[in-house]
Amino acid sequence: MGKLPRAFKLSDPKFQRAVTLADAYRLLFRFVEQYNARGESSTANLLGDLSLEIWGDGGSGDPAQLEDFLVVARELLGAFGDAS
Repeated sequence: MGKLPRAFKLSDPKFQRAVTLADAYRLLFRFVEQYNARGESSTANLLGDLSLEIWGDGGSGDPAQLEDFLVVARELLGAFGDAS
């Protein structure tokens, strides 16, 4: 079997980037917009997917959500200064 994709955690260096409150709001809006575009429009579902308390390892309830957030951050803020 192939290697599983890496699951991001908030402790990853990519999540240590400082942003303004204006950028944070734009990120939030765009992230929720793309989440809803997939048909996942329930606020309860969104919060469950984003919860950091479900697994207790610093990852989100749905590990793909942290990667999706990074994609949105790259779109709005540019590259993170690394190759990944």
